[in-house]
Amino acid sequence: MATQLATPLATASNTASSRLTREVIASDPRPVTGWRRLVRDSIVASSATILCQGLGVVTAIVLRLLLEPAQMGVWQGLKLFLGYANYANLGISKGATRELSIAIGRGETQAAERGLSIAFTFNTIASVLYAIVLVGAAVIVAGETGSLWSNAWSVGLVAVAALAIGQRHVTFLVTILRARQAFTATAALSLLEAILTLAACAIFVRWWGLLGMYAGTLVVLAASTGFLHAVEPARLHFVWDPAESRRLVAIGAPILLFGVLGTLFRSLDRLMILAYLPDREYQLGCYSVALLVTAQLYGLANMLSIVMAPRYGELFGRTGSARDVARLAARSSEPLAAVTALLSGLAIVAGAPLLSAMLPDYRSGVAPLVWLVPGTAISALALPASQCLIAVDRQRRAFWPLAFALLAAALGNHLALRAGYGLTGVAMATSTGFTLHFLLTAFVALWEDLNRGERRRFIAGVCLTLFPTLGLAMSMALLDQSEAPSLAIATMKSAAVVGVWSATTWIGWHRGGWSTLARGIA
Repeated sequence: MATQLATPLATASNTASSRLTREVIASDPRPVTGWRRLVRDSIVASSATILCQGLGVVTAIVLRLLLEPAQMGVWQGLKLFLGYANYANLGISKGATRELSIAIGRGETQAAERGLSIAFTFNTIASVLYAIVLVGAAVIVAGETGSLWSNAWSVGLVAVAALAIGQRHVTFLVTILRARQAFTATAALSLLEAILTLAACAIFVRWWGLLGMYAGTLVVLAASTGFLHAVEPARLHFVWDPAESRRLVAIGAPILLFGVLGTLFRSLDRLMILAYLPDREYQLGCYSVALLVTAQLYGLANMLSIVMAPRYGELFGRTGSARDVARLAARSSEPLAAVTALLSGLAIVAGAPLLSAMLPDYRSGVAPLVWLVPGTAISALALPASQCLIAVDRQRRAFWPLAFALLAAALGNHLALRAGYGLTGVAMATSTGFTLHFLLTAFVALWEDLNRGERRRFIAGVCLTLFPTLGLAMSMALLDQSEAPSLAIATMKSAAVVGVWSATTWIGWHRGGWSTLARGIA
């Protein structure tokens, strides 16, 4: 009797569960422009990013063959100052483009278009002031060494000053295009920059060494500026409006501060290496091999998230519902986890031995890669949650998770370097900080607006997709640390990673509702 009752009860339970799953998936919030447009933009952006990353890897290897580790360390250090130029405008450009995304969702863009010109004016003035500061720093460095042009750091700071002005203009135009969801144009720009970087930098570096790196980067920036002025539909002009500038800064300043902390967080390992190790340029140059891989991985994840970012603001402008935006961000984390899991696993089992064989002078930077890649993959999953907070004007909530993770990573790096664990210790501490940042950001951004079932689905989707693949890849890499493994062994490891990833993706496809979403897209 019990058996007779159990069968229909189990059937009824499964039917109810399947019905509930279908209802939950069907009720998922959709981007205003639809899933099909989102998939198309994602394919365009990711395809361009993959091509650019391939060209970028070739460029990075060529440059490391032409430059010594110490010279590459100087360039890595100068790139930090160039990155900080993005925060000289107090966040006004971010505030203006966020307003544009919401205005597009509402169908009212006139005021937002004027805000872009106001932000352009403020942005230009701020970048010029930042360049003046860099030139002053170059003069101070030259005074200590005796000549402005004979020191790699001083002449590099002058070059970065020129780059900062042009880069801020280019970055603002790209941000406007992304807010308008013009990802075909931004993808074309990325390809143009990748091709020119390979050609110009390789030629100039071969001729002039590190000075050629500066010249080649300036050439690429000039070409990018010309391309964007040809395709950017916004008619930007100088408009000075103090009141509106203050309003846009009030919106963008928290986003800016979050970006400053984020940049510091992601560059903390490099800063700690420069501060703690006696042969800092050499060590940072070797560590750049690990950064080469993680930059490509994070770059692809960031590009996929950038495709989503304006859609969060557009959805909030249309519905005014923070819950809808949080649910969309949680759902978009699942395919992002799937992409990063596969690429990270392959980078660990195949990329590390390949780079070790190709760049023997940089071999000490390969071991940290095994520890840095998983943390980078996990940190990429914090992007949708962070963008969700920005879209619904809760960006201040993103500060304390990032600040707490930054302090934890700094302490971990300090202890690792003082204990003599070197570059591997730096990578382990940095990955720990990355993981902590994701956990705290997801809690702050999503937990309040997700119900119990949606929380379970989010945790299960991320953990199932990411951790089996990364765990297998790390285990195989740590158990076999030979410097030059055979091609057959690397192929078998890669096949095992793909197999585990395929199994977890199959579960997500059939049990996580991905197939239902795919049918809706089609």
